[in-house]
Amino acid sequence: MNKIKAQLFEQLIELERSLMREDVRADAARLNALIDDDFIEVSSDGKRFNKTNVLERLPKEQSKSRKPLFHNQDFIGRMLSDTVVQLYYRSALRRIKGGQWHFSSRMSLWRLDAEQHWRVVYHQSTPCEAFTLE
Repeated sequence: MNKIKAQLFEQLIELERSLMREDVRADAARLNALIDDDFIEVSSDGKRFNKTNVLERLPKEQSKSRKPLFHNQDFIGRMLSDTVVQLYYRSALRRIKGGQWHFSSRMSLWRLDAEQHWRVVYHQSTPCEAFTLE
């Protein structure tokens, strides 16, 4: 395993964070560009989703009055190969304004495709203890 270069690490953090932005989550075309066709997500409640599920679910979620608010921090990245990077971070999610924060450890795998675009191929969220938001 090689250490991830700072520029790539920052690029992938930005891509990861973009998946949590309202404007990206509401736009199926932008999501499609960021999510690999082989994508698998395991949610914090153990449900499994694929790319089709996500492209159907997220834009609808953004059209509701209850848009989720995300906070993430403490990113760690490592190269698993020349074309696969693992990102780990802690996240807090609030589903309704003024509601309770839900804390999780998250891990994503990003893969460099044939067109030299990084796309998320795997994501998992696991509940964890509350932590101080930075």
